[in-house]
Amino acid sequence: MSAHRKASYILFAVLFAIAIGFHLGPALLAGLFAYSILDLAHRLFARRMGVLKARSLAVLMFFVVAAGMSWMLAHFLRQSLSAFPDMLSTAMPKINDITQRWGVDLPFENMQELRSVLVDAVKKNAGGITKASGLLTNRFFHVLLALIAAILAFLSPKQEPDCRTQYGALRAEFDERVRRFLESFERVLGAQVAISSINTALTAAFLIFLGFPYAAFLIPATFLLGILPIIGNILSNTIICCAALTMTLKHAVLALIFLVVIHKGEYFLNSRIIGTSIRVPMWQTLLGILIGEAVMGVSGIILAPAIIHYVRGELEAVPTGEAGPRPSG
Repeated sequence: MSAHRKASYILFAVLFAIAIGFHLGPALLAGLFAYSILDLAHRLFARRMGVLKARSLAVLMFFVVAAGMSWMLAHFLRQSLSAFPDMLSTAMPKINDITQRWGVDLPFENMQELRSVLVDAVKKNAGGITKASGLLTNRFFHVLLALIAAILAFLSPKQEPDCRTQYGALRAEFDERVRRFLESFERVLGAQVAISSINTALTAAFLIFLGFPYAAFLIPATFLLGILPIIGNILSNTIICCAALTMTLKHAVLALIFLVVIHKGEYFLNSRIIGTSIRVPMWQTLLGILIGEAVMGVSGIILAPAIIHYVRGELEAVPTGEAGPRPSG
């Protein structure tokens, strides 16, 4: 292995360490999302037109997608703020009945008491909430800079580095590390979006068939949360079960059975889709997600499978230098 390749590995690892140490996970994720959308759009358009037109259309498509996603997120948040409190207030009496049957004491029995508990929690943690709001402002600024950097990196002219110089050789190796990681990220993201789409379609059919309330909120929540590996399904299932409790206990049991059955069936589908995309055993993915969440939070949950696939690809590309087993006879 050349010294420049070793240096590129070290530099790539240092950049990840900086992202972890300075809590830049959301910015890194935003930059990867933006560049992946731009690069994918450019590849699609470049098959039918010139490079310059394809690049311009890719940027235009990115802004259209970004505006659409921003509107969807704002609409989803508005629906959440209106639907979730109503859902809780309707389900609260039934939740209390169930907990009393099982001998479990909740710290609240109705929405007024729940609000009191939340207000007390806010008062006790006012300093932490103020600090968190400042951190959110910084995170938004970091994400904005990452998006701008991704667009500029995409628009910058592609020039082959001069490998006759130390800088050019190092840049060529580092560009290869970035290219491989972007490929891993696109593979994992595409697989997760496909899984979330299938899960959302099946869940939407179930919700509409049984006439669930708040379906306009539950269906997009299932898709958005489903993009998060593992934990997203748990969160969406919890919300759907709460919505089922607003109807009858029978609907809640049916929803729980349906969700358990559908996700058991999806384990085979997940193994098929993710296994084909990243060729990583499920236990390694789960372990990577656990470590990623501990190190980078929600960003680590999304990035962990891509990092695992990238590391595996890099290791498979490096020969051991040892001769294989000699044939007998």
